[in-house]
Amino acid sequence: RTHTTPVKTAGHASDGMATMQTPSAPVKPTSTGYPLELSGSLAGSLAGSAAEVSEVPQPETDYWLPWHVDSNFVTILHKEMYASEITGEFIPEPPGSGLMFMNEVGETTMLNCSDPNALLLQMGAFAQIYTGGKLKACRHAVLNPVKPGVARFNYCNFWYVPWDTLCTAPEGMEAAAVNKGWNAMMDESYLNITMKQSFTAFRQFMVSPEARVQFSDSQRFKELSALLPIVRRKQGDGSGPDIQVDLLTDVRCPFSFISQMNLQAAIQNMGLQDSVVVRYHPVFLNPNVPKEGESLDDYLWREFGYTKDYAHSEDYPLRRYGREAGVEMNPNRRVVNTFDAFCVIHAAQEKGLQHELVQLLSRWYFEEAKDISDASVLRAAAEAVGLDGEATMQRSQELRGAVQDRYEEFSAMLGEVPHFLLREQASGNGLELGGLRSVDAWEQVLQQVMERGKFMGMTIDGPHGRQVRLDQANPFTPVSHALPAQHGWLPTAWPYKEEDFSRMDERPDDQMYAEPRLAEHLDLDSLQSITDTYEAIFKACPDGFKVLDLCSSWNSHYPAEIQRASQVAVHGLNSVELEMNEVATERHIQDLNEQQKLPWADNTFDVATLALSV
Repeated sequence: RTHTTPVKTAGHASDGMATMQTPSAPVKPTSTGYPLELSGSLAGSLAGSAAEVSEVPQPETDYWLPWHVDSNFVTILHKEMYASEITGEFIPEPPGSGLMFMNEVGETTMLNCSDPNALLLQMGAFAQIYTGGKLKACRHAVLNPVKPGVARFNYCNFWYVPWDTLCTAPEGMEAAAVNKGWNAMMDESYLNITMKQSFTAFRQFMVSPEARVQFSDSQRFKELSALLPIVRRKQGDGSGPDIQVDLLTDVRCPFSFISQMNLQAAIQNMGLQDSVVVRYHPVFLNPNVPKEGESLDDYLWREFGYTKDYAHSEDYPLRRYGREAGVEMNPNRRVVNTFDAFCVIHAAQEKGLQHELVQLLSRWYFEEAKDISDASVLRAAAEAVGLDGEATMQRSQELRGAVQDRYEEFSAMLGEVPHFLLREQASGNGLELGGLRSVDAWEQVLQQVMERGKFMGMTIDGPHGRQVRLDQANPFTPVSHALPAQHGWLPTAWPYKEEDFSRMDERPDDQMYAEPRLAEHLDLDSLQSITDTYEAIFKACPDGFKVLDLCSSWNSHYPAEIQRASQVAVHGLNSVELEMNEVATERHIQDLNEQQKLPWADNTFDVATLALSV
């Protein structure tokens, strides 16, 4: 990790209205005043109105190079130039293009150099660290808001040292040698690593989608995302994004339920009913509530000084907020221990009915004042949403340890509930924020999450002239730029010589593949990405389409969409492996190093695939 993003959290009201503090963990401080920070304010005082989300500036989407610090010692560069990719002729610099610089406090400026022949000397991370901060590494980015067909280029000379050189600061100057704060771009992770390690991490960062959403995610967003991996849904038809919402809360938190209702209304308003999934995770307001519970009137008087008359009145703000969200808050409910309820909720998640159960339990508790710590109430709720009551209650007992572990993990990170983690499924980009929010505010949040999802995914040319959307493709890698940059250009003659295909080991391949090797070659997530890619491509084909899988084996990793195909030809070198391929309709053995011409006529197949082979 050699490139960090700011540590920020969503702002919280401190009066306990919009969020409720959990006693088992310290309340994390809010951050202030930095560019591109999420500063959503929650509901104000008890007498105030419902909260709105502050407008969040969106990250730039037209970076040619995102904000970074070079990992080397020194860079020498020339002012960029522009040319037409069609004619090769030089063109004027497009407005808004060029090199940008940022200082320690986040102020930015564009490079304005009157001498077209000037060379710039720019310090890198190693220069700052080796001098103990006497030289400053240059925070910079390149904006390129130009239309397709315009090429940008410039001369750059990067000065490195031997790969095994350690990046060490002068003794006693370590603190001044690295950057601090929200726009550090280089921190302690740069220290005591080699030049090669720094360069490798730098390259990985520069092609990552994360680089395009710098200064927008908090460290807690990353930590929560690691604890709550995205559950991949079946790839859609490209008509809209899939969004996962992870809600960390206590099921008896009134602000959480009202905010949930407003979120559901926003989802309906935006037509995202089939695109958003909500999951629930335990962060208890008080895990030590006794079994018999406590009168809500006694609790409000002790904790906040609210009289029974005030809490039961029609003017009590919580009741007003509830009515606006379609919830009639029952003032006669009791404060109960919700640990058992979350064990049942966890069991319901395994059956895909967690959301329905949470909504029902919330209605029963807040509107009907039912005791959702009572086993009979929990069993009735499970059966009401279609679960087997006895089996669910038994499973909930088996999950007690897991629920306790999750609570301890989350409570160490959060001091208030509710807390929402929203991410676009394909990219993993999104927001984390807390508290009570109105319908309009949630619509803004969902729009921002969808915008961040645009940093992942590509539309490519597919079969039969159709466009195919690949949700998980990374548009910033060199291979993603390669074909579009050619603008349809192809060589007029075969560009390779026979020696270009020479190998280190010239023994016939059929010797290596004489015995079947039932290997997968990749991890499960990567294999699923291949299957999702195939699914998107196959969907663009008509019924009865034909597929050729080259260099195939016992598993082509095709999706269920392959059932619409009329011909699935698999090619390989081992007959046993090919016979085990369940989707194949025909099998063909041929060593392509010996004979390159295949037995099928041109234009036989709609799609040809080749994966995990060289």
